[in-house]
Amino acid sequence: MRRMPLYMTRRLSVKLGLSIVLIVAVIFTILINFLFDVTKNHIRKEAVSRATQILDNTALRINDIMGEVETTTNDMVWYISSYTDPDSIISDTRKILENNRHFYSCSISMEPYFFKSYGKYFSIYSVRSGDSIMTAQYGSDEFQYFELDWYQKPKELQKGCWMDPFLNTNPKAKYKKEIITSFCRPIYDRNKQFIGVVAIDLQQKWLSQAVTAVSPYPNSSSIMIGTDGKYLVHPDTAKLIHQSIFSDPDPKAINDVVHLGKEMIAGKSGVQQLIVDGQNAYIFYRPIGNAGWSMGIVCPESDVFNGYYRLLYTVWAIIMIGLLVILIFCYQAVRRRVLPLQLLAQQAHGIAEGRFDDQLPQTTRKDTIGQLQNSFVEMQQSLKAYVDNIQLINTEMEKRNQELQKANEQAIIAKKKKTAFLQDMMHQIRTPLNIIGGFAQVLNENYHELPADETSNIIHMMQDNTRKFVRISRMLVAASASDDEKAIKKHEFCCNSLCRDIVNSIRLTSPHLVKLSFETTLPDTFTINSDEDKVRAVLTELLDNANKFTQQGTITLTCSQPDAHTVKMTVSDTGIGIAEEDRHQIFTQFSKIDDFTEGVGLGLPLSKRTAKLLGGDLILDPHYHDGSSFVFTLRT
Repeated sequence: MRRMPLYMTRRLSVKLGLSIVLIVAVIFTILINFLFDVTKNHIRKEAVSRATQILDNTALRINDIMGEVETTTNDMVWYISSYTDPDSIISDTRKILENNRHFYSCSISMEPYFFKSYGKYFSIYSVRSGDSIMTAQYGSDEFQYFELDWYQKPKELQKGCWMDPFLNTNPKAKYKKEIITSFCRPIYDRNKQFIGVVAIDLQQKWLSQAVTAVSPYPNSSSIMIGTDGKYLVHPDTAKLIHQSIFSDPDPKAINDVVHLGKEMIAGKSGVQQLIVDGQNAYIFYRPIGNAGWSMGIVCPESDVFNGYYRLLYTVWAIIMIGLLVILIFCYQAVRRRVLPLQLLAQQAHGIAEGRFDDQLPQTTRKDTIGQLQNSFVEMQQSLKAYVDNIQLINTEMEKRNQELQKANEQAIIAKKKKTAFLQDMMHQIRTPLNIIGGFAQVLNENYHELPADETSNIIHMMQDNTRKFVRISRMLVAASASDDEKAIKKHEFCCNSLCRDIVNSIRLTSPHLVKLSFETTLPDTFTINSDEDKVRAVLTELLDNANKFTQQGTITLTCSQPDAHTVKMTVSDTGIGIAEEDRHQIFTQFSKIDDFTEGVGLGLPLSKRTAKLLGGDLILDPHYHDGSSFVFTLRT
């Protein structure tokens, strides 16, 4: 982002194009703002007219129903005043509901003991229940209807009045409890004495449906408040009756809401702009009938000016695209004039940063700029040739340095290996020689005094160490000889006899804890045509290793013939085994698992080399986990 202003200030073509676009943009902005101000005022007037018309139509529809209720109630009061017959009262409440589908219920309630034959209470109540009408007489010590507001208020006012919606509660009623609004009118006899109340009820649901039937905008909503500001209709039904318009105003619009509530309670009409649920909105309101109620339509500003905003965004998008087109056109026109100078500046910057591969093309222009460009191209070519020559020399020198470094590292590694091998070799040779020399001195000085069995044990130990010394010497000779110098002397020999002879020659390190055995599936007459000495050397090396690393358990030499042309000889033990991470180096010359292991790291590598020389192979069985198992195969 920081590079953009720098780029714009350095590009002459961009600066000229932006200057032109800026002038055009200022003129366009002034004209468009004026046009949209006029359009917005027109849309606002249209919204007021549209919402006001919907309010008037809705109010007219509700007033018609309320007028019908008042007329029916007045007729019923006149009739009852003339004919106070209990049976006719019961049937009349039903007829009122049957003839007026908008009415929810009707009640005629008389003063206590008015009909002595019925006792203290006489209140006939008919109510809709689905498609049928239920009629019952109510009134008891638990439900004294003449103490309720809908009975007391018309009695006190001595005229008909509308009651704000309330929950129709009767502890003994079988009908479903609903929120209703009632028009109640007192009944007087011919002597002008108060004798009861007639009440016709409308459901709050019907009132809500009538108010919200028409919506001027997709997200608009309707409300209706009573004489005390309580909600009679509201999108959130939980607020009905229990909350008023003054209960939960938006903190940012509390003063506007209070003013609106007072205006609506006072029965005034108008429109007010305020914040509803955090959004700007217009509220259109007007009174309803003679009940002192007021209804309003809440229209979000985003809905009112939705078309305006769409037009605004569209026009601005067109303007931005037009300005962009103008900018591109101006940029391209100016760019053609200053392009050679820009290319020269870029190439000079590239050379300063060490980039010599980007070549400026030759030009056919004959003016001063063309001559400057062609001269610059010649300079670039000379610099590139010089730099390429230097880079070639540097590459050769770097390659030679790497080769010298690699050779030096290999020489250091070889020297370390040589020193380690010589030190290990001296230790491996010195140990058996010291043992042989020590025992030779013992025999020389105390030969006649030593018991026969101890003398025999000393001689055996001297022989074992002599064999170790001979084995090390033989491995050194074998390691120094090439494969061509190792002559193969093949002849027929018995496989089982050779294996038994080798097994019998092995002296176990722990004879009381380790068992050495030979198993074969081959007949004793089976022979192999190979170099017997080299086969013996391989098997002896494998058995010596098993003996060295097995302190307890078994060592087994097994012979088998997996196919007609192969003999497999396996040496398995239950010793310490070889860890997974060390198995890759056991057949590498002069490699030992650790510095404390006896040997010089030649036994297994030479054995594998010999096996391959004989036309077979020597591998470590990866599936054997009780110790180590080496498989020696030969082609017969």
